[in-house]
Order: sequence, then C-alpha cells, then structure tokens
Amino acid sequence: MRRIKYKDEEYLVHTRSGVVLLEVMREHGIGAACDCDSKQHSSEQCLVQWPKDTAFLLTAPTAFEQKVLGEKLGQGYRLACQAMFK
Repeated sequence: MRRIKYKDEEYLVHTRSGVVLLEVMREHGIGAACDCDSKQHSSEQCLVQWPKDTAFLLTAPTAFEQKVLGEKLGQGYRLACQAMFK
C-alpha cells in the first residue's frame, strides 16, 4: 500500500502495474474528480501529492503534466489522470 495526499487528506492505496492512479483512487472510494482533456486544459482537480521516495513506482511525468504542473512536479505532485503505475 502507498500513501497519497489528495485535497489535504491522506489515503492508502494498493498499487497495480499498468493502472492509472485515478482509477486506483476511485476503486478505493476516493471521490477524485478530473476535468482535464489531457491535451490543453486542466483545473488540477485530480492533483495528488505522491511521496518522492516512491516516485519510481509511477511512469515518468507526461508532457501534459510538465506543462500544467511545472515546478510542482519537483515537489511530488502529479495528475492522477496521467500518472500510471509501472
């Protein structure tokens, strides 16, 4: 199980290879929302903070995440709709 932070609440989630973090959160009953189109627009509703020491469990940030999050990536933030478990 891995700890994530979503909207100032901490949750534990089971990780599974090849699954998008947003899907895992929903499976665990975390009411995560997402309104981005994965190309141009995001209000960061699915913004999660992922522990940096376990960042290796997720795929590298997408170009969309890099564009939307910028420096937040270095602080451990990811978009749950983009981050996938390796």
